Amino acid sequence: MPKGKFSVIKRKDGTSQWAYNGKPLYLWAGDKKPGETSGDGVGGVWHIAVE
Repeated sequence: MPKGKFSVIKRKDGTSQWAYNGKPLYLWAGDKKPGETSGDGVGGVWHIAVE
């Protein structure tokens, strides 16, 4: 259930996607197991989102 700055947005293709502060959230391709956060800080732009 979305709360705070987390929400669910509609994509152009009609599917839903989690967002934070109105910006879509994505999985990092380098993380292979739940709980991995190897993408945090990559390129100075990717960050983890934790509720």
